[in-house]
Amino acid sequence: MTGSTDRSMADKRLVIFDLDGTLVDTSEGIFDTARFTAMQLGIDADVPMERMRRFIGPPLDECFRIVYNLNDGQIRKAYPVYQARYRACGQFLGKVYDGIPQVLSALHGRGYLLAVGTLKNESVSLSLLGHFGLLDYFDVVHGDAEQGGRTKSDVLSLILSDLHLPPSDALLVGDSMHDQNGAAAVGVSFIAAAYGFGFPTRPATGSLVSAVIDNPLELLPLLPAL
Repeated sequence: MTGSTDRSMADKRLVIFDLDGTLVDTSEGIFDTARFTAMQLGIDADVPMERMRRFIGPPLDECFRIVYNLNDGQIRKAYPVYQARYRACGQFLGKVYDGIPQVLSALHGRGYLLAVGTLKNESVSLSLLGHFGLLDYFDVVHGDAEQGGRTKSDVLSLILSDLHLPPSDALLVGDSMHDQNGAAAVGVSFIAAAYGFGFPTRPATGSLVSAVIDNPLELLPLLPAL
């Protein structure tokens, strides 16, 4: 763990978690669904794993552009195929990261509000969290709209609005530059989850990263009881 910098964690009341790569390793289901979608569209689904890993973190339309070089028309066709497949089976192919239930239980006991802020479809996120037994830990869950189009900063702003809190009261735990940039845009502190799969290299602490954790349990020493 790389500890906090000049941003104090002691004044936070709300901890927001990204979902993919932070709470749950959802990579198997995402990769399976992406390959299925590509095959349904008649596109070569066999891409290098290094490239396929970029399917996790960004908005879905951006993933299709990055990984499969799809144009806007192809993405419009791919979106419903992907969503239907993922709802049917992809969302259940995952594993909660070791330590996450203990961390959520401890933070709840310490008096923190807890939220999920993800670019995964919101209704799918609720279903997935329920399936893995995590939903009841959270006060608020927000993700992408049914028709897509939300940014990470949009999602974080929705959470803050729901809970009537200023950005200074919150921090985001996430595993990608989309998380880091979204936190910076809204003005919430950011803790990088280096154990996820969104950062190409280990992030460094600085003005935009308050701390870096190598496993979920390393979050607890950073967040004292309220």
